[in-house]
Amino acid sequence: MFGIDPYVLETLIPSVIGVAGMAGVMTWAFIKVKHLMEEEPKHK
Repeated sequence: MFGIDPYVLETLIPSVIGVAGMAGVMTWAFIKVKHLMEEEPKHK
């Protein structure tokens, strides 16, 4: 199996935090755009 040592933690944790941060920002932006599109008055 995988060996957990300080080197793995130094490389794995920042990348996991980065991926989670990007996913969070993408989710927030998607919700924000969805709300803006719903609030926009329909011209047609």
